[in-house]
Amino acid sequence: MKRLALGVAGCVVFAATAAQAAAPAAKRVAAVDTVYGITIPDPYRWMEGPNNAAFAAWLRAQGQDGRAKLKTSPTLSMWQQRLNAASSASITNRLQHRVGGRIFFLRLEAGKQGVLMVRMADGSEKSLFDPNAVSGAHASITNYGVSPDGRTIAVNVDRGGNEITTVEFYNVDTGQKLPDELTDIWGEFVVAWAGNDGVFYTQMAPDDGHSDRMLDMRTRYHKLGAAAAQDPTVIPAGGAAGFPLDQQEFPFIATDASSPYAMVVAAGARAEARICVAKAADLTAPGAQIQCPIAYDDEVQAGSLVGSTLYLQSVKNAPNGQVLALNLDAPSLKLSDAKVVVAEDPEAVVTSFAPARDALYVKRMRLGVDGFVRIPYSGDRETIRTPYDGQAALIDATTDADGLMFTLQGWTKPRALYAYDPGRRALTDLKLGATSLRDYSGLVDSETAEARSLDGTMVPVTILKPKGYKPNGKTRAIVFAYGAYGATTTQPAFDVMSLEWVADGNLYVLAGIRGGGEKGDAWRLAGKGPNKARGVEDIVAAADLLRTRHYSDARHITLYSASAGGIIVGNAVDRFPDHFGAAIIHAGMLNPTRLAADSNGANQYAEFGDPNLSTGFKDLKAMDAYLNLKPGLRYPAVMLDVGLNDNRVAPWNSGKYGAQLKYYTKGRSLVLFRTDADSGHFGTSLSQAAAEAADHYAFIDLVAAAPAVKKHRRSKRH
Repeated sequence: MKRLALGVAGCVVFAATAAQAAAPAAKRVAAVDTVYGITIPDPYRWMEGPNNAAFAAWLRAQGQDGRAKLKTSPTLSMWQQRLNAASSASITNRLQHRVGGRIFFLRLEAGKQGVLMVRMADGSEKSLFDPNAVSGAHASITNYGVSPDGRTIAVNVDRGGNEITTVEFYNVDTGQKLPDELTDIWGEFVVAWAGNDGVFYTQMAPDDGHSDRMLDMRTRYHKLGAAAAQDPTVIPAGGAAGFPLDQQEFPFIATDASSPYAMVVAAGARAEARICVAKAADLTAPGAQIQCPIAYDDEVQAGSLVGSTLYLQSVKNAPNGQVLALNLDAPSLKLSDAKVVVAEDPEAVVTSFAPARDALYVKRMRLGVDGFVRIPYSGDRETIRTPYDGQAALIDATTDADGLMFTLQGWTKPRALYAYDPGRRALTDLKLGATSLRDYSGLVDSETAEARSLDGTMVPVTILKPKGYKPNGKTRAIVFAYGAYGATTTQPAFDVMSLEWVADGNLYVLAGIRGGGEKGDAWRLAGKGPNKARGVEDIVAAADLLRTRHYSDARHITLYSASAGGIIVGNAVDRFPDHFGAAIIHAGMLNPTRLAADSNGANQYAEFGDPNLSTGFKDLKAMDAYLNLKPGLRYPAVMLDVGLNDNRVAPWNSGKYGAQLKYYTKGRSLVLFRTDADSGHFGTSLSQAAAEAADHYAFIDLVAAAPAVKKHRRSKRH
């Protein structure tokens, strides 16, 4: 069913200013590709490539111009003060792990970078590493791994926000830094401990100044006290005997103190993984025997070791997920021999699991709410009742202790950390979650709804609105969606920045579009690759829902997303420009046909399409927001938010899209760049989050304050 678009666009016109004139227009070049018979002009090809001084200078100038425009917003100062106060008064503890009777965690407070902390068995706490005390480059902690005995910790330290870290080692008891350091580690890659005195780690390719460093990774072994330069390579680039690797696959080794085995994993930016198995002790020497029972088409999404059993989360013929158990002591390993531990539930989606000493704990999501099932290794299973309906964003268990540790949060309930004691069948609040400046429960309500998409599919939507809200047809609203990798966005999540927006009288809407995981793996596949356009239609349907309910109108609606979500919002701008008034795209993927030239690009082929194949290129071309822009249209106002040190999505994606948008609109639409020299793909402190949100809200207010113009045409959704 097609519906007529609104007759009045959500577009605004801005008068030229001196600040606008100061930003240089991007030069256009005669770059044209012919790929699979398709001719593709690319006038901003010159922006591509690492260490591109000309593009860096242009982008800096755009950022300065954007800052000048933001300063004219009537509400910027108010939002900065309000959100800085909320951020400074908040404490967030995250990445909690319990090892050896102690709890390790990161503590973010007062706008600082997260400090690595440990809580002892007696309840006392101490700091292990404070990146705020590091002189020179902007330092932060991206991850960490604790030895099985809890006495040594390996910390991924980022300097500059580019997520390429150095792993440093600290003695937990004394706080002393050990001499060992491992370099060129991607920030998400935590080490895997082999006993208490050695680690397996995945290392990026050497920096040659122009290659994609997310390709050709290798796995090495480091023994504490040894020279890191001499560390043996366990899995080289290209793979090992029995374990071949494509360039874009990341090789990992995962261990558990309870098991003589190790998982040898090939993974990347995709839902599935290839999982192989070897004896852990054999991997430190050449010629290890690796068995590979699990391929990508087995659709296994996670695995964990417990003794001689490999537990697996699979969606093969079970789109809502199931948990399997494979005996590793069998003479030959075949996934078909695995036993079903948790069968698929037609109404609940298995989202993760964690093995403890006493049982396997499985997390399932039903209508956006998380719950747990405890499955003892012997005995009857039981359901764990949570204190309230919410999202368990983190679950943690260890095979050297009984029970489960998990976080729980609601839309207006700050994240809390709970421990489940199976002996008492009781939950304890460990008082190690998050605190907030305000109690939002009396200020903000949540509403669940469904929006009818273009093809008739019903899309789950959550609307956060002021307490006692009465529709007025013009409330400012932000509509957020993501739609990639099976990520779920409509689960309850406590976020001070969005709550402050709602408490000010506005709406914050989260759309569970196709490509996400709200309805299991089938929902993910329904918005992936050739189906990507469905997610675009879904977010627009969520925006239209606000209009049909008389909550807002097109002029007052802003679409927002980040990273892979840039495809969604960028194409909404392209296809449905008169259904909303503004768009904010943070670190967006906006030119996916050029994935092969993008940093981290080849790693995205499995999710979006391989440009080296005709079908993959066709899919990428269809979702390429930069190429899909058209001259002569009046587009919504657009903010492009860019971290200058981004290694996940190259900033030239935003540069090319913004330059093309400016060229086509000739000043009829506001196109504003926001740049941050101290961040990469995202900020790492509460103060950075506050600064970014203040700029976003001020931008929305700037758009709302400008005079509206009427469309000279009607357009149909297509």
